[in-house]
Amino acid sequence: MIGFHRQASGYCHCCRSQTVFESTEAWLRDFYKCRKCHSIPRQRHLQHILDRHFAGWEKLAIHESSPSNTFISQYCSSYSSSEFLPDVAPGTTKDGVRCESLEHLTFADRSFDVFVTQDVLEHVFHPDVAAKEIIRVLKPGGIHVFTIPKHKRVRKCQPRAILKNGVIEYLLEAQYHGNPPVGDGPIQVTKDGPFLVTWDYGDDFEFILQDWTGCPTTTYVTRDDSLGLDGEFPEVFVTRKPV
Repeated sequence: MIGFHRQASGYCHCCRSQTVFESTEAWLRDFYKCRKCHSIPRQRHLQHILDRHFAGWEKLAIHESSPSNTFISQYCSSYSSSEFLPDVAPGTTKDGVRCESLEHLTFADRSFDVFVTQDVLEHVFHPDVAAKEIIRVLKPGGIHVFTIPKHKRVRKCQPRAILKNGVIEYLLEAQYHGNPPVGDGPIQVTKDGPFLVTWDYGDDFEFILQDWTGCPTTTYVTRDDSLGLDGEFPEVFVTRKPV
């Protein structure tokens, strides 16, 4: 949109300070940034939910899968993180980064109070398995707090691609997040993508997630310019493991 400009003053839950939120792009989800820490709405919303509903979370045992920033780790006394690294054995580290597959976590049962994923489950071939694994490694009463794009025009969650014998079979046109693939050769995934979208989530997401995990999920939607919270796919989801 030519000449688009959005600006508001308020409090940022990522850098915990008064700031200005600003975007010159109409797609607020990725471009409505805090001038101080450059956080975007879904990151601020997730930490707003933690601050408002889970006071003292900073002192809990927290694990974050595929973090892209230090917004959470900077406040936590017991924080760990991991990424999926091709050709690295799960549970081991490379260059200081621990490798973990959400579908086959190497952590012991009841390891964490909080498990965080931000825009990750739409890139997993077996999100049902991943969701169960996350619940397994949570302590009783622990929470999985996360974001995913939940599409308004998708009635039922559906896979976009499946993995058969190590080969990707596309059920819908290939879609990527992050930097798009270049050329026709093998796709080289970097920290900034491209990340293949394997699932589209829609109206029945919370119901199918409960079928997968047996645990209830609360969905939070907050639009508040004074917190820099607006834009597409605003939901933050919290799945709690029974005590």
